[in-house]
Amino acid sequence: MNQTNKEEIAFLELKTQIVKLMFDFTDKYAPTGENSLYPNVGNIMVDALTECLSEAQYQTEGVPQFTSKQIDHICSQIGDWYLIMKPLLEGRHNLGFMKERLKIMICGE
Repeated sequence: MNQTNKEEIAFLELKTQIVKLMFDFTDKYAPTGENSLYPNVGNIMVDALTECLSEAQYQTEGVPQFTSKQIDHICSQIGDWYLIMKPLLEGRHNLGFMKERLKIMICGE
């Protein structure tokens, strides 16, 4: 069996197990009753899968540590922070330069 076939089998095995877990989770928490989390079951699954995806990307060599959405959010937060801090520190520090250096470190050029 070649490497491609092994990878396809492993992929299908993992996908099947994930789908089974999702159905088991839905069966446990979607029906009405004491354990019911309806209608939030779908959102909980999406949040959990998204977090698992981030963890898998972090563990995979060659994949950036942050997703592009995370980088955009971080850069936006830095900009907001700068606008808040600028009047407080104006004239005392080179805040604008330091902000740009930090953005380049996180977001790239």
